[in-house]
Amino acid sequence: QVAFGSVSAARFPRAPLGGGRLACGAAMSSSGPSGRPAELDPQQQAMAVYGSLVDRREAERLEKLTVGLSDAAPPWAAPYIKQAAPAVGLAGAIVEVMGPIVYNFYASLYRVYQTLPTNAASCLWGLALCFFGGRYPLSLAAVEAFKLAGGDSMMMHLVTLRDSAVKVQQASQEDDKHDADGDGVADVRQMGARQLFSRKMALVLRSIDPGVVSEAVGGLWSGYLGVLAALKLRYARTAALAHSIGDAVRPAASKLFGPSVLAVTPPDYRNWVGPAFNLACKVLGLTIAWRLQHAISTVQSGLTGGLQASRAALALMGRASDDTMADEVAGWALAATGIYYQFLGGGLPAVLVPVLWPAGLLERWLAWSVTFAGGGKAA
Repeated sequence: QVAFGSVSAARFPRAPLGGGRLACGAAMSSSGPSGRPAELDPQQQAMAVYGSLVDRREAERLEKLTVGLSDAAPPWAAPYIKQAAPAVGLAGAIVEVMGPIVYNFYASLYRVYQTLPTNAASCLWGLALCFFGGRYPLSLAAVEAFKLAGGDSMMMHLVTLRDSAVKVQQASQEDDKHDADGDGVADVRQMGARQLFSRKMALVLRSIDPGVVSEAVGGLWSGYLGVLAALKLRYARTAALAHSIGDAVRPAASKLFGPSVLAVTPPDYRNWVGPAFNLACKVLGLTIAWRLQHAISTVQSGLTGGLQASRAALALMGRASDDTMADEVAGWALAATGIYYQFLGGGLPAVLVPVLWPAGLLERWLAWSVTFAGGGKAA
């Protein structure tokens, strides 16, 4: 929250109602010397549309930094980086605007969750497991492995990196105001792309402690490898099944579709057909294997979540669950409902889509990493 909250509000002034439309209309109504509408390059068009959301100066500064990076990049990569510079500038400025909003949204949800009574939080967690846990088996297992692999120390490393980022951001904001020659224009706005990139890189190197940052990055990487190793061990059979399916499908797919694909592929690009088939078969094996695993996890999460929710609900009502079978009966009924809902293909309620969206991305990344990271097949 500190990292994102330190963005100066002056750099992102609140636009008046309808500012985006007004900006767009003003840009489209501008005329050249001949009286015809002036042609805008792609970045100018985008900035006209998103003028109420994006700080134009910030986008231009990020674009200039990207161009400066291309000057120091290898010759083969420099043209591509220059072409991507306008998009990088626009995307970076949007992220700087939306970052605090997204962060504060999830931070607020976590604070609300922390304020709940223990039994209420346990009941909500059980319901989530019962009705949606089968979608995120790897994410749930990663949370458990994260705690066992030194989650507290990894959080300290994240805080360290956040504090370093705040120092760099504050120093950059002060540097953007610096006017050595006193002409009323900030020095950074009078520099070329390469000079600006060199100046900002030097500022980063002066603002952070390399020993602290390297230790934090190393600790996070070690923790990530520990989590990944635990997941690989737990889901070794699923990873092996994904490899087996991919290896079994590849020869048949090559025979069936290879000649047709080669016939429509230009000669200069036919060497990409083989790797493309390999990737497609890997994705197919990955999809089938993890679909099966999700089915198994649906039953497991339904049973676990149903019992947890029922016992927590009885505790909230002040009724002991040790002397009766009320918790088992309610838990099994709830589990059956949750399993049926998940197998029926029930989607997430609209209110939970933004809440669980990061978990979906994490699930896909972990599935690919557990199956293929390291290049070796699972045992």
